[in-house]
Amino acid sequence: MNSKPTRSHSLLYAMLLATVLYAATPASEASESDPWTYAYIPLADSAPQVSGRLALALESVIAAVNPGNGGERLDADDRSVEFRFFAEFQQRNIRELAWGMFERCIGTRSCDGWPEIERIQMTPEESVYHAADWRYIPSRLHLASIVKVCGVRMGADKLSHFFDDGFHYFNALRSRRKNLEPEDIRRLSMTFERTYMGTRMTGILSRADIEANLTGVRFYSDIFGGETPMIGRGPDGRLVLLRKPDICDYVTPQYDERVLPNQFTYSMIDTERAETHARALLDIIAAREARASRLSRELDPADLALIKTALLSRRIPMTHWQSDFPKLRMLTYGMGMASQWLVDADFREVSNIFGFNPLKPGKLADRKPVRIKHVGLAYAGG
Repeated sequence: MNSKPTRSHSLLYAMLLATVLYAATPASEASESDPWTYAYIPLADSAPQVSGRLALALESVIAAVNPGNGGERLDADDRSVEFRFFAEFQQRNIRELAWGMFERCIGTRSCDGWPEIERIQMTPEESVYHAADWRYIPSRLHLASIVKVCGVRMGADKLSHFFDDGFHYFNALRSRRKNLEPEDIRRLSMTFERTYMGTRMTGILSRADIEANLTGVRFYSDIFGGETPMIGRGPDGRLVLLRKPDICDYVTPQYDERVLPNQFTYSMIDTERAETHARALLDIIAAREARASRLSRELDPADLALIKTALLSRRIPMTHWQSDFPKLRMLTYGMGMASQWLVDADFREVSNIFGFNPLKPGKLADRKPVRIKHVGLAYAGG
């Protein structure tokens, strides 16, 4: 009997191995959003709350990296300190299996110590995707909350892309072995969005997601780099916060999918039925935009206030798929990524660059050299 595996068996083994490795990997999976349906509902700007949470994230990690309760020196070299900072940052802030911290805490309003952020949470059945009988995930499962940050109306998923996806793209950029440039990160981000992080899963390629990814990379780069870094080292080598982060340094109008339109692909195979679905979705979006414009002009302020109060009080409509079976969800997600890896050369390249756990900072020996700004304590401030 021939004991050598056939080519089909080898492919099967590769898929099973990739599935296990992907499924065992914590990952942040951002959602889709519908910025059109309730566009007539005004929202308070949440930039101060978001900036406050970013500052708290940095301050908590600084406290964890600095030795003792104060007074002890931190004598490690800059590269070691930076590595320890981002390893601790990943452990404390980027651990959510299904959603990023911002998206989950804004949508569920269940996170201790979080400020109340005005957001609109709609059920999938209310969305343009359900009305168009679009792909299963955006039309039947979770939709990201709609928020307003720095004057820009966006899905809270953009904060997941900024905070979580931006983190692993930044760490890929910091790898000395991979030797990537910022333009490589843009290309890789587009590949992920075109494949399993976007079009493959939901039929939606969001250029606004890519914009948020790239500005997230810039945020993490500014923590220790640039002319005015957020964190430096004092005379005793300890980390000090030089300035608090401002989310408005990074948010652009292109976070809004009404400003930077999506590309909709109902099927991975170009058929007349797929084109018909895409045209129908675009027609529904146009109709919702017209309706929102009309209601913003015609609704009585008292009626508008009642509608807004009802929407703001909603909690996220959790499903069993999201709340009870996260491991099963990730297993299915991993199977899809494995199949994509087999058939898509671009996706293989991206996967090989990031490895199976892209959220981790990697190894110290693989980290590019870094120079942290050293300052007198008189220059450190909030």
